[in-house]
Amino acid sequence: MTTDKNVNAGTRLGSMILDHFFMTMICVLFFIPMMVKGFSEAFTISHEQKDIGGFSGPLLYIGLFGFALYFCKDCINGRSLAKRITKLQVVDNTTGQVASPLKCFVRNIFCVIWPVEVIVTLINPNRRIGDRVAGTKVIYYDPTVIEQPKVDFKKLFIPIAVSFGLLLLLMLPFQALKSSFPKVNYVENSYNDTESKALEKLYSDSLGQYLTASVKVYDKVENQNVKYISVIYRLKENYLEDESNSKEIRRVTIQYLYSMFPENTFTGQAQYVYQASGTIQTSSNQIGTRISAPTK
Repeated sequence: MTTDKNVNAGTRLGSMILDHFFMTMICVLFFIPMMVKGFSEAFTISHEQKDIGGFSGPLLYIGLFGFALYFCKDCINGRSLAKRITKLQVVDNTTGQVASPLKCFVRNIFCVIWPVEVIVTLINPNRRIGDRVAGTKVIYYDPTVIEQPKVDFKKLFIPIAVSFGLLLLLMLPFQALKSSFPKVNYVENSYNDTESKALEKLYSDSLGQYLTASVKVYDKVENQNVKYISVIYRLKENYLEDESNSKEIRRVTIQYLYSMFPENTFTGQAQYVYQASGTIQTSSNQIGTRISAPTK
């Protein structure tokens, strides 16, 4: 087998499918810690404040690192796992030598438009759009014709770092969303047991046939002249599955809450929970007045 033989479309498509499968599995492995954490917290209902959408923490960065590897799959001598199985290799289109890790990374960025790349591959199996931009092509692997360089881990670091950095930039909108709903720094020892129990009794007397309420009222929030209130509504029927019922239960619960605590006197969170026979459905929203994130 010689390197001047054109790669057929079937081999290239098979390689692309295998690559996607293998790299997706690798990405999933890196996201497993985050998935396990999310699953374990899904059945835990507490008054603790949670990050919006879970877009934070070290586990997120571990997952993103795995995703970054997707675009660096060919960086070791131009041969991903799938290309080793299908006996293919990415080379420089001009010199015919093994493509550099950076060129391999550039060509793989275009995997984000994979439907277009598949169509182009059917037309020209040797060079899809990513290859034309990066100045590479795909050929049959033949170590007797092309010298195989030793792996240079310093050169591998650059595309992996760039890939990871680009993913972090893409996460900025989600981080901005999180910052628009900052955690409230309430003073723990300002917990007001009397008012907490009074609000619980109000709900019990007024809406006892629909729900039970767990309430925590804190009199002080750092640098703010408001209280902090957290309410967990445990629903006796699943009012969350129907939009009109969900809106009505929120309207009624908020109405009673504001009758005791005017909206501009506190900030906090409300959680609506329906749990039955191993299943749980939750919904949450901010209550009271929104406060700005503390300045640093």
